[in-house]
Amino acid sequence: MRFTIIFVAAICILAAFSGQTTASPAWKGWKEIEKAGRRVFKAAEKALPVVAGYAALSKGK
Repeated sequence: MRFTIIFVAAICILAAFSGQTTASPAWKGWKEIEKAGRRVFKAAEKALPVVAGYAALSKGK
């Protein structure tokens, strides 16, 4: 019973100290990857209707 109380208290303390931390430099790399993904997505949004229209025209011939 006493072990359970100590275990729960330790988990609560660990959660309190690790919950809100500032972004480390390692996260900056993930932000760059996310930006690149957004650029690719936006480019695909622009290009796919053109490709779909070209495919429709080529099927009609």
